[in-house]
Formats: sequence, structure tokens, C-alpha cells
Amino acid sequence: MTNLLEVRDLAVDFKVPRRGSLLPARLRAVAGVDLDIRRGEILGVVGESGCGKSTTGRAILQLLRPSRGSVRFDGTELTTLPGRRMRAMRRRMQMIFQDPYASLNPRMSIGELIEEPLLVHSDLSAAGRRAKAQEIMRLVGLSDRWHDRYPHEFSGGQRQRVGIARALVSGPDFVVADEPVSALDVSVQAQIVNLLEQLQEELGLTMMFIAHDLAVVRHLCDRIAVMYLGTVVEVGGCEELYQSPRHPYTKALLSAVPIPDPLVETKRQRVLLTGDVPSPLDPPSGCRFRTRCWKAQDVCATTVPVLTDPADGHRVACHFPEPATVAAAGV
Repeated sequence: MTNLLEVRDLAVDFKVPRRGSLLPARLRAVAGVDLDIRRGEILGVVGESGCGKSTTGRAILQLLRPSRGSVRFDGTELTTLPGRRMRAMRRRMQMIFQDPYASLNPRMSIGELIEEPLLVHSDLSAAGRRAKAQEIMRLVGLSDRWHDRYPHEFSGGQRQRVGIARALVSGPDFVVADEPVSALDVSVQAQIVNLLEQLQEELGLTMMFIAHDLAVVRHLCDRIAVMYLGTVVEVGGCEELYQSPRHPYTKALLSAVPIPDPLVETKRQRVLLTGDVPSPLDPPSGCRFRTRCWKAQDVCATTVPVLTDPADGHRVACHFPEPATVAAAGV
């Protein structure tokens, strides 16, 4: 399976006020991310809040310009693409935003919101845009009779369906779904996840699915990338990573997920991390996870671990990764 998206050494910096100085400090939110996303797959991206997941997704779409690195989409380098060509490329790359309340203009009707991308990326007539919008509304489970209603008339789940319809109406090849279910009730989350799975199969979409909920990611995604403090620490197939995590952080992350079986839950080994996540303004030298890692040694403080690419495709950035058999027994 060929790669639709190839990301190399992606970094995103922000300037923030520095106490006691007129010169701003540099906050590196994303620090050298490498990712490949294959055609037709869903790559899940997980990690703690503030680890750089959403910033990575926005930088891939060039909504935030990277400080350095390469983003190649279907063979085209996006970071150096002129504005006019980048605007044309956006028809093929869309985003589903996290908050279905804040991402919709309350002064525009549902139909106007969904038709808006067609004004930019198509030459359809007004009647053609309306027909296309109603078609995509039906596809995402909305009645086309609601075309002229406004966002305040809908529930959170319905608004997120509007956001999904707006992202899909231009016929994209690649979609970044930025925590699309985290702002919804639990009862609605399953409906949206099932809808995304159905749409991915029907339309052949390639998707980057950013989430906190590891159970949702396991259900929906083909592969998973784990991020910590702006870096990718592990990438692997979904079931393989859940059954046999090789990075200590991934092992700790998965051990925090409750298992709905009292016998297993009370007997399994839990991994409790000490300390807090370091500040991205002053990250640790070497391995960024070493200040909370029970396996850290001197080399971890001096050498940045590289995301290795072994023959089995399960990549891990750790000087002392867990062997597959040991990791599986510990979770």
C-alpha cells in the first residue's frame, strides 16, 4: 500500500512572552515528527493533552506553517507551495474540528455552511451547490429538509454531522479529524464513530484521527501513533500496539485504560508515572520521557532516541524498548 502523506522532521514553534525580558521565548509545540499515512487507512494519533497532536494535524494541512520539516501529499511538497496552488490543494485536504458549537457560524444556515467549500472549490451553480449539499446531508444522516435551518436548532451530535458534511462536500482524499467526539455525550460518540467508519469505507477516505479515548481509537483505526511532548514515540498496527506496547510511555498510557472485567482489572499490573509532563519551553535533554521513565539510564540524558523502522513495521523511539513478549505480559 502506497503512502498518501509523508511527514519528515516536522516542527512548529510559537513565540510566547518571557518573564523579565522584552524578547519572546520559543515554545516548540511539535519537535521533529515523522509520520507516514497510507492510502485508505485511518491513522490514530493519541497522547496526553498538550503533546502536540492537534498542532501536528494543523501543520500538515498548512493551517499553521511549520518552522521546519517536510510534508509531502501525494508527491507534492506542501511547505513550499505558493498560496494559489495551496488553495487549490485544499479541496483534497479537509478538517473536522473538535468543537461542533464553535466551528459553525451561527449566522449561516446549515445549507450555507455545507455549500461554502463549493463556492471556493467548484464552479457549480446555486442549484447545483444546493443539490450537492443535500446529497451529502443525507449521506451523513441529516434530513435534506433541514437545509435552511440554523446551528442553534440542532444538538451537538447533529452539529458534528454538519461539520463532517462540510469537510466531505468537496470530495477530499484526506481528512484530519481533530478529536471529533470529545465534546459530545457518550451516547452520541458511538454514532459519530460508526458514521466515520462507514464514510471511510464508502468514500475510500484516508484519515488522521486525533483522540484521547483509546477505546475509540482501537475500534476505528488501522494504525496508531503515540505522541509525547511534541514527538512521536511509537507507531504500530492497532492490535499489535495494544497487545504489545514497546515504549514505556505507551505501556503506561494503556495501563490507565479500565478493563470491563473485574477479575482481570484487579489482577493486572498498573504503571504509575511519577512527576509531571515537562514544559515544552524547557524540555529535558536526550529522551523527553526520561524524567518520568523507570528504565532511564545515562544514555537517555545525552542521546535523542531515533524512531527506528524494524522489519515488522512496529516503530519505537526508545533506547531500551520492551521486547514484544515482555510487553504483552505486562499489560
